[in-house]
Amino acid sequence: MHEVEATFTCTRCGTFGCEECVFSALLDREVCKACAATGLGEPIPWERRKELGNWNAYWRTVKLAMLQPKRFHRTPTTQASSFGAVAHGVLSSTIGLALSYVVNGLLLALSGGVMALVVPGEGATIGAFLGAYGCMFAGMSPLALLIGPPNALLSMVIAAACSHGFLAIFKRTKGGFEDTLRAVSYANAPYVWSFIPLVGMIGFFWMLTLETVGIRETHRCSTEWALGATLVYRGVLFGGVFLMYAAFFALALMAPTR
Repeated sequence: MHEVEATFTCTRCGTFGCEECVFSALLDREVCKACAATGLGEPIPWERRKELGNWNAYWRTVKLAMLQPKRFHRTPTTQASSFGAVAHGVLSSTIGLALSYVVNGLLLALSGGVMALVVPGEGATIGAFLGAYGCMFAGMSPLALLIGPPNALLSMVIAAACSHGFLAIFKRTKGGFEDTLRAVSYANAPYVWSFIPLVGMIGFFWMLTLETVGIRETHRCSTEWALGATLVYRGVLFGGVFLMYAAFFALALMAPTR
């Protein structure tokens, strides 16, 4: 406690504080250092890019978001806009996608080379085809730099809108849409490793876990509500797609034969 005039009220604990007590001084989103201590105790590395450097800040943020999501999302943001978090999410998805093209292409080319050496005759032809296809696939990696960012941005905005809408309907929000978008964006961190065989396969489920934790800590709701915000709309979408395909399949079976 400091014996000076209070200048803000912490939006988390309701405590009055002075300038020495404030961690995040964003208007109407002030948070005291005591509450911030339950998180990382310092601003998220990505919000300190000028101090740490872009590369260092990016990888430190990936590590913290993936391995310490609870503390990470309990850390108050010091930036009014969610643009930085969105940029981090887009970058993670795009890097992973581009490297996936390269790695998968090289693996195909390598498999083709091995087949051409080991299997004589037709194996050499198949190996040559796989090698050429692998090289072409790896050469398409620049395409990922074009399609990756808009796809990642669209998916994050849709995910944030659906998750925030779910919580808003049941009056469980403790923050704004940008706070939800920030949590969803940082949850994309595992996608940077999607180029690694097997690891990339679990990236989606890892992302869902991080998104659930991020929404729970951001809106200070229960895990059940956070799971609902993360999974319900996805279940509805997947169910709708499944029913659509089932309907087309049923119509095809019912079509008269000549």
